[in-house]
Amino acid sequence: MKILKKEGDVLQLLAFPSDMEMRKGDYLVADDDEGRKALLQVIDVGYANTPGMLEDLLRTMSIEKVDVETRADTLNICSFTLLIKDARMVSAKIRAIVEYGKIAHGSSWLPSRFGARIRKAGVGLLKEVSGLTSNHPVALGEVGGEAFSFDADSLDGRLTIVTGKKETGKSHAVKLICKSLVEHGATVIVFDVNGEYVNLGRSRAGSPNDIYDRTTVLEPGVSFKITVEEAGLGVILNILEHIYDTPATSCREFARIWRHLRHEGIHVTLGSIGMALEKAGMHDSVREALSSRISALESSGFFTQRATEATHLDRVINSSRHGLLMVLNMRNLFSSTRRMVVECVLSQLGDLLGRSLLPSLFLVAEEAHLYLNNTYWDDLVTRMRHLGLFPLFVTNQPDTIPHTVYRQADNILLFNFTNELDLEAISRASRADSQTVKMIATALPPRHCLALGHLVGDLPLVVGVGGLNARTMGETRLFFGSQFGKAESRGEVAAATLHGP
Repeated sequence: MKILKKEGDVLQLLAFPSDMEMRKGDYLVADDDEGRKALLQVIDVGYANTPGMLEDLLRTMSIEKVDVETRADTLNICSFTLLIKDARMVSAKIRAIVEYGKIAHGSSWLPSRFGARIRKAGVGLLKEVSGLTSNHPVALGEVGGEAFSFDADSLDGRLTIVTGKKETGKSHAVKLICKSLVEHGATVIVFDVNGEYVNLGRSRAGSPNDIYDRTTVLEPGVSFKITVEEAGLGVILNILEHIYDTPATSCREFARIWRHLRHEGIHVTLGSIGMALEKAGMHDSVREALSSRISALESSGFFTQRATEATHLDRVINSSRHGLLMVLNMRNLFSSTRRMVVECVLSQLGDLLGRSLLPSLFLVAEEAHLYLNNTYWDDLVTRMRHLGLFPLFVTNQPDTIPHTVYRQADNILLFNFTNELDLEAISRASRADSQTVKMIATALPPRHCLALGHLVGDLPLVVGVGGLNARTMGETRLFFGSQFGKAESRGEVAAATLHGP
């Protein structure tokens, strides 16, 4: 393998098919005898176009077509020519120049075109160059066939985005990270839209695993309820305005009733608000608008009239001193109720963290595009990070995340994307150059991600995500291959319907 030329920060390498097997994302090292080396990442592999290649290929195809016998090739020239025709052109981006064991920032050194030795870089060298540590290792999977782990400290105090199209392994990677964080004693709260995390405390066989005693599942409206007073006037007004599209005039009347009840020393509940609403002097249209929305809040089942039924997040979170996985199972909630729960939980967490009543914690927003809207994106990303709430956003719709959030992202786990608009949105992230994202992300197989940011020491790595001994629950229910489908093929549909799977 030889260096052909340099274009910007990309080296063009010439190689024969037998030199080494290379895939997009692999790292190469080009070094010499002077103690310096260049760390290169493969972003594309193609054919080397030599002068006259088109004519040679057409001549070869013509000979094969007419089946003309050629005379004996005593000098083996034919084999030599075919070897040249199959030569590869490898595009590799220069990630770092290392001089005597340290990264030389701004170095203009280049390896020799003919004297440099080019070989694959191992995980050990990559960690050494990037300065990765292993204080709290998270075994994410493998890089180039070698086991790879990152330090959980790289998620601490930072914003992480996990994105990719459906069925590429996003949620699997996040579950693996969540389990490792809890094992290291961290508190992790999960907005679980599909009920995928509820059994993360059990092994695949169903037996309790090492985080079973540190897993708490709360179901809004059943095992998780709050009072409207705990939510606060500001949160309820946000719910009325942004979730139930309540006009500004009606919101002002609602706030006036709330303050009147507090001034009179009356306990604020949905019931007391409804009674005050009937007696208040206001236009009938405003009264009807508020009455219908109060009925919607009551029917959600999330707000309770009795304080004894309320769940106090600070007590739940502080109940475990050795790590906690708190799963908010929102699988059976309506879209409006789901957004309402998220709004209330974020508000409570912000208040408790602001008063130093909670330890710093990680928040996993699974399917974030379904319930996180622009009204509190910025607040979550900026203010709450300083208070000690560190989000991991998981989505298959990257264009729903505002540009300002991508600019603040510290880590990105990017799974396969082929849509150019999605790739364009992701490439805006400050820690990812657009060429790397667009060239590598489209070629990622399932359960492989392009890791960017602090967790890989700012060296983009293609990681094959490893297995997880837990009941991850995220499998899509299918008809063909399911138990119901098999029962139908045996003529047992009625039994399957009556008795269940």
